[in-house]
Amino acid sequence: MIQISRSASVLLAFIALGASTAAAQPALADLLQRHGVAVRDGAFDAAFDSLMVPSVPVTPGSFASPLAILASSTGNERIAAAYTFGILAGRSGLAASPQELAAAGQVLVAMMSVEDRRSRIAGARVAGRVFACSFDPAGPRPVVPPAMVDVLFALMNQDGEIEQLAAMDALGLIREVNATTALADRYRYYRDRNKRALAGGALEALARIGDASAMPVVRQLIGDRWADGRDPTALAVAFARERMLRDGSIAVIREALGDRSRRDQARGYLIELGSPVP
Repeated sequence: MIQISRSASVLLAFIALGASTAAAQPALADLLQRHGVAVRDGAFDAAFDSLMVPSVPVTPGSFASPLAILASSTGNERIAAAYTFGILAGRSGLAASPQELAAAGQVLVAMMSVEDRRSRIAGARVAGRVFACSFDPAGPRPVVPPAMVDVLFALMNQDGEIEQLAAMDALGLIREVNATTALADRYRYYRDRNKRALAGGALEALARIGDASAMPVVRQLIGDRWADGRDPTALAVAFARERMLRDGSIAVIREALGDRSRRDQARGYLIELGSPVP
C-alpha cells in the first residue's frame, strides 16, 4: 500500500472530493518554478532532461503535490507528476525521505506496466534517476522496490526502441548486476545490425553497472571506429572507456560540453564520474 505524508493525504482527499486534475500540470509547473526550475509549454520531460537542479531548497512539503497526483491520476497528469518528483528528488532521490521515495517507487513500477507507452517510458526514466546508485562505494544506494527490476526487464523486451532504451538506462543507473549478460548480448546484437542508438544505450548501461565481466566488451572499443563521429553513441563509448579503463577519455567528454546537441549528455557523464562540471 502506498504511504504518503499527511500533507499529501490532505491534497489527495481534496482531489478525491471532486477537484479537477486539469489544474494538476499548471500546479506542478508552478511548484517547480518556485524551486527555480522552469517548465516551458508543459514540457516536463524537457525540464527533466535538462538536468537542472532546484536552486531553492527542497523541503518535505515539496513532495506533497507530486506524490498525491502520482497516486490519484493517470495519463498526462501522472507523467507530469513523475517528472516533477524526479526533478525535485534529484539523483539517487537524495532530496526525498525514504518513505517518499518508496511511495513514488511503487507508482513508478505500476506506470511501467500500463498500456500507455508514454507512461511506461516516463516511469522507467524517473525510476532510473531517483534510484541511481553512486559509483562511489560509500555513496548513496537507494533501496530499489522489489518488483522494479522485473518490470524493467519486461520493458526492455518491448518492441518499441524508446522503451528498450529507457529500460536499459534505468537498469544501468540502478547498477543491476544481473542485467550484465543480457545487456552485453544486446550490445552485440544491436551493433551487428548497426543500430547505433540502441547499442550505445546498452554500452552505457554496462559501463554504469561496471561489472568485471563486461571488461572484454569495453576493451574492444580501444581504437575502434565505433567511437568515431559526434553522435550520442560516440560519447557513450568515451564514457564506457573512462568509467571502465580510466584511459583519459574524459577529455573527449569535456570537449563535448561545447556541442549543444550533446552538452546535457556530457554534463551527466561528468557528474557520474565525479568530475567538476564547468
